[in-house]
Amino acid sequence: MNATLTIDEPAFLNSIIAEFQKVKVPCQAAMANAFYEVVMKNFGSGDGEDRPISWIGLGKGVPGSKYAKKVGREVATLELDGELATSVWPVGEMEEYATVSTTNQYASAHQWGEGNQPPRPFFPITGPEGETVTQFTAQKCVDACAAELVRSLK
Repeated sequence: MNATLTIDEPAFLNSIIAEFQKVKVPCQAAMANAFYEVVMKNFGSGDGEDRPISWIGLGKGVPGSKYAKKVGREVATLELDGELATSVWPVGEMEEYATVSTTNQYASAHQWGEGNQPPRPFFPITGPEGETVTQFTAQKCVDACAAELVRSLK
């Protein structure tokens, strides 16, 4: 005895597309939140969680050194008044994509360096236009998406 089974490809593909539409926005939001968490950890002292380059230490002639030492810091932190950190936010509820943004006027100067200010990147991105997410953070975002996918499909 035999039973021959075939998949109705158009119906199958339509059901996959329908399931994808259900999980797309939550998965994108999970990725944005994972990226945001890395950014927040990059503000503090030490090496951060995933900074694209190490920050130049505080020393003679390094902008911000005098102020940092005055308030008792030995390392750069980007946390003078919290304005830059509180200007970063994830937006994940959009249909086509999720994003992590800041509108702070000093963000670019800190990320890429400007004038005599050395770069102290806090977004885990590289490339001339910041078009490449670091491998560590990209994997963290993929893992967050996978976990959300599993949760959403239960």
